[in-house]
Amino acid sequence: MTYISELSWDLVEKILSRVPITSIGAVRSTCKLWNGLSKYRILCSAEARRHQFLRFMVKNYKLCSLRFDLHGILDDEEFVDPSIKEIISDSFNQLKVTKVFHCDGLLLCVTKEKDIETEEESTSLVVWNPYLGQTRWIQPRHNYHRLDSYALGYDSNSRKHKILRFLDDEDDYNLGNHLIVYEIYDFSSDSWRVIDINPDWDIIFFQRGVSLKGNTYFFAKEKFLVLGVGIPPGEFPEPHDDLLCFDFTRERFGPPLPLPFHHYTDDTGALSSLRDEQLAALYQCWSMPEVNIWVTTKIEPNAVSWAPFLKIDTEPLTDYEFQFHFNGASFFIDEEKKVAVVFQLDDQLEDHLDETCYDNAYLIGENGYFEKVGLGEAANPLESNNLEEYCPLVCSCSYVPSLVHINQFAGDKN
Repeated sequence: MTYISELSWDLVEKILSRVPITSIGAVRSTCKLWNGLSKYRILCSAEARRHQFLRFMVKNYKLCSLRFDLHGILDDEEFVDPSIKEIISDSFNQLKVTKVFHCDGLLLCVTKEKDIETEEESTSLVVWNPYLGQTRWIQPRHNYHRLDSYALGYDSNSRKHKILRFLDDEDDYNLGNHLIVYEIYDFSSDSWRVIDINPDWDIIFFQRGVSLKGNTYFFAKEKFLVLGVGIPPGEFPEPHDDLLCFDFTRERFGPPLPLPFHHYTDDTGALSSLRDEQLAALYQCWSMPEVNIWVTTKIEPNAVSWAPFLKIDTEPLTDYEFQFHFNGASFFIDEEKKVAVVFQLDDQLEDHLDETCYDNAYLIGENGYFEKVGLGEAANPLESNNLEEYCPLVCSCSYVPSLVHINQFAGDKN
């Protein structure tokens, strides 16, 4: 019988390089040597390259891994249905996960937990490194709010990771004069601090930012003050959205940057990232069946340029209006195949209040390529009036394992 300790090191490295990322926990429990090695080296390098479409998503308020292999879809080969597996972890099993953000191999999850006695729900934040299996619970200065927005990034000079939090005053939200407080959580000090900024731009709470090179980019709209109620429609034309970057190094927003389209509240728009190098932007006007996607040729906190990637007329592809819900557009693109994968709930959701809803992925590409892939039954957000909370949220960037240790500071539960 050959023991693990007797294997040659070359063979060990070859074996460990092929371990699935989601099975790395089993590797750690095999022997102390492999456990120690996994904390300082990426063992599953070959598996990470092979499964370039490994992502994480929120489905039915659960954090799941998603494998979406697009190999052969344009070559008349049989499409392989995506694999969705719920993350089994003591950190997530009893919680509802409502949002997930990705940056530098770390996931920031917004969770909800119901108090057994009062039946009231409270919000928590947890950061998770899937490769190292480490979690870090983030305690607030005050209570979290359901309309809070978050972003995950890092200082490009020190590589220290941070969380940005917007605290939105819900009571004044519809009057256009709501107060927003900005806080930064610093991993190195395990503390929150208020930052003194007052940008002239609003970021809508249901529009998720996308992290790129340690910074986070958002759709943002120029503030316009509503002086009273009962103002006739059209009196104050709605400004269109621009792109706004939060620079985690300077801890400031950059100047508004142009988007390659004029996006308004009723339109569908979403951002995605590509290999932590480029942004992609999806746009569909509320009254048009056409979907447009652009990618950046240059992207910095204070400069951007765009190039068209895909333009698809969806009207001939379906027998119903193809309109993504305004708060449910998660997507990613495949440059080589010129394909986009967009995730959303059932179309015509308002007709399904008493029926079963389903999550779907839409594959759209050049020359009329279109395919709808069912992702299984979904929670119906209309039943709990939480449409802004539930949609099949997918981290747009393929997951790359990270050696960033997040539980070495005070305040961690694990």
